[in-house]
Amino acid sequence: MATLTYTTKLKFNSIEDKNKVIRFLSLEREVFNYCSIRFFGSAKNSIVDLHRLCYRDARHEFPGAKSQLIIKAENNCLSAYKSIKSNKHQLTSPPVKKRLGTHIDKRLYRFVDGVFYLTTLEKRVSATPILYPKLQDCLEKYSFCDPLLSCNGKDVYISLVFKIEIPEQKVNYAIGVDLGIRRFAATSEGKIYIDKQFNARKRKLRYLKRCLQSKGTKSAKRHLKKLSRKERNINKNFTHHLANKILETKATVIAIEDLSIKKLKSKKHPKQNKNRISQVAFSELRRVLTYKAELASKRVVCVNPSYTSQTDCVTGKLGTRQGCRFYGSNGLIYDADVNASVVIAQRTKLPVSYKNILDGQATVSTPIVP
Repeated sequence: MATLTYTTKLKFNSIEDKNKVIRFLSLEREVFNYCSIRFFGSAKNSIVDLHRLCYRDARHEFPGAKSQLIIKAENNCLSAYKSIKSNKHQLTSPPVKKRLGTHIDKRLYRFVDGVFYLTTLEKRVSATPILYPKLQDCLEKYSFCDPLLSCNGKDVYISLVFKIEIPEQKVNYAIGVDLGIRRFAATSEGKIYIDKQFNARKRKLRYLKRCLQSKGTKSAKRHLKKLSRKERNINKNFTHHLANKILETKATVIAIEDLSIKKLKSKKHPKQNKNRISQVAFSELRRVLTYKAELASKRVVCVNPSYTSQTDCVTGKLGTRQGCRFYGSNGLIYDADVNASVVIAQRTKLPVSYKNILDGQATVSTPIVP
């Protein structure tokens, strides 16, 4: 079972209809915060206790709110408290909802012939989603769960979650993927992915952000938010392209290292190394690679990263790495990243697909993003 989420903008018949939906979301946020303040400090997270404590008072406090809106706000409030408890966070004040958005169920919407009929504080309004090829294809083939209705600025968006049944494929062999900073990925099949243009853009954005942070003015902070959003979008786009390149293999198992910032700290220069590594979205790549592999009837396996770049993939003994070269104990010189990716694949205990491990024989793909 694979899960896909697609977000699209809603097109309304009039501005008044869109404002009705925004007022509905604003009132749901107010009811959420009201229930959160009333429920703060309760002994246990129970929907029965929350409903008895807040429902009648909320109907009196917000006379324009419908019963389903209050019930939805109560459920969202309880979910927030349960999430905080499961994450073992200590609450010093009641959680407050700032953004406009909520999941809607069949009692709050209908979807007929490609049109959403949404509940508002008055009567239902119709809205048409702006379709693009992937979303259109999923709507024709699959059904979606309770969508997320949200507001960003002056526009209203809806996020549709599709659950797709994926037939299981027999495991044939595994490939290893060694992730890095300058060489973003190297596979055991001898492919190395480098994008110097992406690195140049990231350096430029980081320099502009440092300049703006040193000023501290209102306009600088406003510009800094735009740059942060731009950098985030560039990272997401690059991550998806890199994941697509890695999945262009016949192997059904993709092995990667279980990387984290703590494991990658340098003893000599901990702050500098942490700043460099934080520019590479390892966790985001792992997330995107995992769900895309499921759609392709493949799976991603995480292995222990210890000594992968210092172990000879042929003899299994420790060797010497100098830059991009690895000097094995048998006298051969390998490409260091490809050698590490082969070691990663070997730790899955599956047959390994590898070739071109000698230095100078790897296939370099640049740039990744067209």
